[in-house]
Amino acid sequence: MKKITRIYKKFTFLLKNKIDIDNQNINVSSLEEIFTFYGTDKATSVKNQYDVNSNLIIGHGYSKFYEQHFSSFRKLKFNLLEIGTWLGASSAAFTKYFNEANIFGIDRNFKFKYKSKRIRFYNCDLTDVNELHQLEKKINEKQFKIIIDDGSHILSHIIKNLLFFFKYLEKGGYFVVEDFNAPRNYNYLNDSNNQELFFDEILFNIKSKNYFKSKILTRSDQKFLFENIESINIYKGKHKESDIAFLKKR
Repeated sequence: MKKITRIYKKFTFLLKNKIDIDNQNINVSSLEEIFTFYGTDKATSVKNQYDVNSNLIIGHGYSKFYEQHFSSFRKLKFNLLEIGTWLGASSAAFTKYFNEANIFGIDRNFKFKYKSKRIRFYNCDLTDVNELHQLEKKINEKQFKIIIDDGSHILSHIIKNLLFFFKYLEKGGYFVVEDFNAPRNYNYLNDSNNQELFFDEILFNIKSKNYFKSKILTRSDQKFLFENIESINIYKGKHKESDIAFLKKR
């Protein structure tokens, strides 16, 4: 039944009209303005896009941190991978900000509403072993300069995404983790049963090269991260869960 449902959703997704951003001219240039134009919560003053009747400001205010690290990439040709795209607002924004980059997005839902010759969307439930194996076949030969985890924000998923996707990051590239302290703030996102450190604690141990107990990251996994992460920069956005980390690969 699940397979049939997925085939149906994929079929309707392919038939659905999407917004062609290649033919869309926008008169803004900063990443904050582009984020705001497309309505991604990476911006500062974006309203709740999931409730049209709400005036709640949900923007995390991440644009200044992205520009700090990536403004020099604007005219470079590279691959960017975003884990967790939902409607595709930030994928569209990155396509407009990075003039030559190819944007790859992954989401378990078929909600993505944009199209571009430089956007490739993959439907994948990363917790499903079979779907993850199929994704591996699709991205196996690719390397990404930027990988962004804006997925479920469930603690085990954050850790597993770092472990799985870091190998696809090119040398000198950045692995970005958004809202990584959400499991601290919302119990339903902490699925560790006290078997895992929170992600900020994991980052501290990686920076300090201290081995730690983990059901997910083996000692050899930790050694790999110690040896291959050059720097970790952590910033605080607007809200209590607005924590973002930039991990640079050595």
